[in-house]
Amino acid sequence: MRLPTLPTWLWIALAAVLHVAINTATLAACGPWDPWETHYGEVARQILVRDDMLDLWWRPGEGPDGNAENTFWSKPALPFWLMALSMAAFGVGTRPALDEMVRSPLPELALRLPSMLAGTLCAVFLGYVVWRLLRTETPATGRGPSPAARAGILTAVVLATMPQWALVTRQALTDMFFVAPVVVAMGAWALAWLQPDRDLRRRPIGEIFRRPAPAQGGGLWARVRRWTLPWDRAYTVFILGALAAAIVPLTLLHMHVISADTVARVARFVKKPGVPNLDTLRQIHLHLLGYWAAALVVLVLSLRWTRRSQVWMAMLYVAAGVSLIGKGLIGPGIVGLLVLADMLVRGRLDLLRRCGLLTGTLLFALASLPWHHAMLLYRGERWLNELIILNNLARFGSGEQDQAVGSLTYYVRTLGVATLPWSAALPASLWAAMRALRDVPEDRPDAPGASVATRAAALRRFALLWAAVTLALLTYSVTKYYHYLLPVLPPLAVLLGLWLADLGESKTGGKTRWVTAVAGVGVLALVLRDAIVEPAWLTHLTTYLYDHMWREGAPPTGPLMVLALPFALGLLLWAGRRTRAALTGMLLSALLSLGWVMNSYLPAVSEHWSQRSPLRVYFDQRGPDDPLLSWWFYYRGETFFTKGKVWVSKEMNREKLTEFVDAQRGQGRSLWVLTTSSHAKRLKTSLPTDLRAGTTPVYEGVHYTLTKVPVP
Repeated sequence: MRLPTLPTWLWIALAAVLHVAINTATLAACGPWDPWETHYGEVARQILVRDDMLDLWWRPGEGPDGNAENTFWSKPALPFWLMALSMAAFGVGTRPALDEMVRSPLPELALRLPSMLAGTLCAVFLGYVVWRLLRTETPATGRGPSPAARAGILTAVVLATMPQWALVTRQALTDMFFVAPVVVAMGAWALAWLQPDRDLRRRPIGEIFRRPAPAQGGGLWARVRRWTLPWDRAYTVFILGALAAAIVPLTLLHMHVISADTVARVARFVKKPGVPNLDTLRQIHLHLLGYWAAALVVLVLSLRWTRRSQVWMAMLYVAAGVSLIGKGLIGPGIVGLLVLADMLVRGRLDLLRRCGLLTGTLLFALASLPWHHAMLLYRGERWLNELIILNNLARFGSGEQDQAVGSLTYYVRTLGVATLPWSAALPASLWAAMRALRDVPEDRPDAPGASVATRAAALRRFALLWAAVTLALLTYSVTKYYHYLLPVLPPLAVLLGLWLADLGESKTGGKTRWVTAVAGVGVLALVLRDAIVEPAWLTHLTTYLYDHMWREGAPPTGPLMVLALPFALGLLLWAGRRTRAALTGMLLSALLSLGWVMNSYLPAVSEHWSQRSPLRVYFDQRGPDDPLLSWWFYYRGETFFTKGKVWVSKEMNREKLTEFVDAQRGQGRSLWVLTTSSHAKRLKTSLPTDLRAGTTPVYEGVHYTLTKVPVP
């Protein structure tokens, strides 16, 4: 297979520019969605408002249920730290204007930027792993990308263009903050043990400071100058990663705990059991000193490393720790299970002795535990029970909602939509992976001089294992949501990227090509049928409400049929050994499909899944003192977009509504009532009789209705 003769760097630049353009062209056209983006966005905003990065906070607003929640204990802190940092950088969330969150694209950009960076860099890193494992020492001839670079670029492009990956990358969710670290951890494992190891480059201290020591003899300082330190690019990357993932958060957390503002705030707390006090802060301070001691031990131990595999394993432990503070136990669970499964499948339990468990345990603790430890001291067992027991273990073992259950079919069907149109190439890529494993001798890929074919076979085997084990773990979990499928996509992207890079050299027979191509076209037809019959399915890839009104409001998905045609044609061209045209058709279909989902489907569905539009109407037409009421519903956007200046009633509660109305009489105000479209039909009968005739709906969408109620 021959591609246009462009330098590798230009291929990478073109792919990056195209991806960024597709994903950001209509970012401002899509308001934050209920209930998650707005919920998480308000938690992040409260970090800035309260100047408190330790104790996460959420408060619905005012009224009967305005104090229904206060603390936010269902997720770890990392996603909200990053969102808050981004909001502070863009200067949003704390300005005096109440309509700040609906007037410009900055709130959306600030909220989503951390997830966008994590998802995009994750795809790039996965492509780098593939390139690194397949590269040869012999320079590639010509101006086009080498086979290894081609496989890496295609892997990154495949992952970035999968609809579910692109959607999560573009939304302010917590999932990318555990999936991306898991990908980094598994990529580090592959780079440690699926290629030949090498010595770390080291330099004497004297050479580093340009004061060479004598070859032998001399005093103490001469001997010190002969000591060697790691002087390798891989070690530098580890140091930078450990600083960003562990040391910087530990520093900021410790500074916050001992700051005068924190001490003053805690000193004002009510003095009773279970409430933090000044002694609590002292305990946290002393315990955090232990983590600084652990950091010093890790630094000293790392200076003795002599092999590159030690560096990659250290990165694995750091990434696993980040995944824990990113979303919880699921990240380290996947990493640990995959590492054990790979060692068992390869018969390499000897790697346990070479994994650096002592240093790794300390690194994992540094990246994940300081905030957890501080919160355990600050809030005690109630916090631990809600975060770990209820929102991690219970979800896995006993389930959370009746709608969030299913069998393996639940995820297999969703996988087709999540990877559209690449799902059509899965039969061919899986067959190619199985055939490669059969045809290539089982040499050790980390043995000196291991061939590219051996490393490629090991990479395919590892990707198959990665996908199978992750899917099995997710299927075993009682709680099932569509977005839980996200960790399965990266290993599938590896298999698809390797298959695409090998289209021209594939040894698959003609009959097998046609069988897998026709099977792929059949899979594509079934997936398109599902996506067209249930247009909201694409939306549900990143939500958890699938019933009632949440099935309405998605635009028709018929255009996907036209956009998928080049992919079907590409499969047939591949079967006919027209590989260059086949690759062009498949990539074109993937990019066009992604462009339509991002720039047509998302803005249309956002009109109904986000409360931004009705609240823009409210801020455009309200009087200076007109209050907003969130009546008989609770979907979080009403709090985020108004920065908590909203009267909240989760239930119908006519008595409380009447009391609030009576308090507004004689002041020349109008009430603006935001509720679901179904509940809006009963609003008039819930209001006092003299107000019913004057009620006027000013915004009516599929999900929400905004009604103006003048009060004499």
